Amino acid sequence: MSRIIIQLQGGLIADQFLVGKGLPTEVIVINEDTDGAEEDEITKVDLGKRGTYEAIIHAEKLNPLPPDSDVAKMLQVFDKRV
Repeated sequence: MSRIIIQLQGGLIADQFLVGKGLPTEVIVINEDTDGAEEDEITKVDLGKRGTYEAIIHAEKLNPLPPDSDVAKMLQVFDKRV
């Protein structure tokens, strides 16, 4: 099983990663914008001398793209351009 990791900073995608082997089955979203979040929603990691890394992290199921969706149509146009 592999997972897609999406790192958000300020609501925008800062980076994306693929970990593991095989087809991805879930997406892990790591949102570094913790303003307004409840304390129990925030995961904290001690980075030693670099301080503490805080983010809201959650998993999402990876769904197949419906072929007749707006996103699929946009992807078809993109694929023709590249």
